[in-house]
Formats: sequence, C-alpha cells, structure tokens
Amino acid sequence: MSFTQEVLCKALQKRRLLCEDVQQAHQNTLLQANKQPLKDWQVSLGDNLLFDLAGLQEITKAIKNYQGEANSLNFKLQLSTATIRDYYSHSLHLKDGLIELPIIAKKSLDQPQKQETLLIPLSELNTNIHYPLSLTEADVNSTPLALLIPYSCDHDCLFANQIAIFSHLNQSIKQSPLTWLRALFSRRKISLKRRISLTWKQKHSNADIHPTAIIEGSVIGKGCRIGAYCVVRYSVLGKNVVLHDGAKVEYSVVDDNSWLMHDLVLYRSLAESNVFLIHGPYQFSYFQKQSAAFANIMMDYRPDNKPIRINTKKGIKNYQGRFLGALLEEKARVFGGTLTAPGITIPQGKEIFCNVDAITTAKDLKT
Repeated sequence: MSFTQEVLCKALQKRRLLCEDVQQAHQNTLLQANKQPLKDWQVSLGDNLLFDLAGLQEITKAIKNYQGEANSLNFKLQLSTATIRDYYSHSLHLKDGLIELPIIAKKSLDQPQKQETLLIPLSELNTNIHYPLSLTEADVNSTPLALLIPYSCDHDCLFANQIAIFSHLNQSIKQSPLTWLRALFSRRKISLKRRISLTWKQKHSNADIHPTAIIEGSVIGKGCRIGAYCVVRYSVLGKNVVLHDGAKVEYSVVDDNSWLMHDLVLYRSLAESNVFLIHGPYQFSYFQKQSAAFANIMMDYRPDNKPIRINTKKGIKNYQGRFLGALLEEKARVFGGTLTAPGITIPQGKEIFCNVDAITTAKDLKT
C-alpha cells in the first residue's frame, strides 16, 4: 500500500498547516506514511484533500481490515453530529450525514473493476463547554483526532488547523513518557487526561519566554518572544512570533513573524505569517498573510440562532456551528470602530473603516 497526491489544488498551494506550507506538510506526511509500503493497494488522494499522518493511518487501518472482494475502494467519514456541525456542516462533500472523501484505493490487478465504499469513523475528543447562560446553553465540542478534510472554502483551513492541533498533540503525548510521569505527580485538581495534555510542551531553545508566562500543551517556535504574564495553551506558534505582555493564545495557530499586542486574546483562530493584531478579543477567526485588525469588534455569534452564512467556491452555504468569526484575506485590514458580521469574508487587500460622518462628536451632544 502506498499513498500519492499527484497535485495540490491552487487554492491550497498558498495556505498553511501548523505553520508549514500545506504542500510541504503533505509531502512530509506522505514520506512518513510510505516508509513501509504494503503490497497490492495504491491510494490516490484528491488534490483538494487536507490530511495528516493520523488521517492516513485511519485509511490504512480500514483497508487492512477490509475482507471483501472489491479491487477499487471509495471512502466516507462517519462522524458524530457535533463534529459534523462544527467542522463539516458547510462542506460541499457532505451527503446524507457522511463526508465523501476524494480518495480512491485500487489493487494492481488486471481484473474487471469492482467497487465498494468503506465508512471511516474517527476517534474524537469530546469536551463539555459550560457557556454563561446570558450567552447560550451548555454545549459539547467534539474534535476528531485525525485530519481528513476536503477543501470547499478557505474556512476549511481554519477548521483543519484546529483539528491538526489536537491530532499532533495526541500523537506527541504518546511518544513522551516523561510527560506522563510529570502529570502523575502534578497536584492540579483536574483529570489525569487533562493534566497530561497540559503538561506536554515543545519550546525551541532560541525562544525568549518570560518566566511568568504559562505554556501548556503547545509548540513554541524558534525566535519567539513571549512577554510577561502571557498564556499559550493548546496552540502552535511559528518562528519569530511576538506576544506582548498579557497576550493570551488558546486553541490557535500563529504563524511566522506575527505580532499580538498587549493583553490581546486570540481564541480558536488561525493567523498566518506577518499578521498584526491589536486590542480584540478575536475568536473563531482566520487571518491570512499580512492581514491586520485594529480595535475591531469581530462578531462570531448570531443571537437569533440562524445559521452563519459563509462563502464557498460554489456560493453561499449555511454553517451550523454556533460560533464563527471573520475571514480576512491576504493584506486585508479592519480598523477601529468597525464591526464585522459572523462568517464574513473581507476580500484581499481591502481596508475597512468606520463611517466618519456617522461619528457623534461632543458638540452634537445635548447637555
């Protein structure tokens, strides 16, 4: 068995996965997956598929367990309702509650083609989330621990990085007995499973991290500067990222040379290289290369409970998850006093200002 992805679609050639070009990340993954190729099956991955090693291992497992007589296999993901809602509900590949994967496995046999479809379940990390009642009722977040996402729109890059954070953390913890040992002796009053995930960390020796900063379950790249009282939790920071004093990053990826200013909160977001963010908070949002946000209110929630609408390559689709912020394309900027709607896309190079004529000044107020 061997995996190939002959080409990568144009849209993904400019995107990043855990601070690495998608194309390079895929090549590295294919090298690992094909270290010990097995006989018979050749697996072709579609040009729009985002994947990681854990995802390919799930495909391998399904093929090894297959006992049928077909010599051509198709694949569909079978996931929980919560996972479909939060990561796939807008997908052009969602059919009858299943995700059709652009993957074909064929045997190298000169026989008439006989097809069959295999269902692939993925292990999931389930987390109970207790929101304030003034916002919304308690909910469950369910994140797959393997990445297999067919690209439908740029939001899929945000979702893919969210999944990849936990997939990478899950694989890394398995290979770190020292992390388990430290977690066993931790006095924190939380479950052992969570203690283990928070204890693991990977910090580059050249990173400058203030002694008061908290780093948990995260990767810190070369040349990063992390200021006093910063928090980095379940996140990946690339090279030369700057977090000024008090900045907080959770469940997010911040790519090379990006700056997050004092006391800023970045939550479940993706910032590509050379992004600048000030004020905030910024949540469930995607900032492409060289984009910036200045004291913008980035809405990520619809209180009317209607679906959030997002752009895909085949028009507007409804996203069923409760939270989704804006997508700023490359070099887009939003400035102070502006408000962006949930799921909105700010086009490449566009600058959004507030309406100066609508600003109320002191002389307009009655005393």
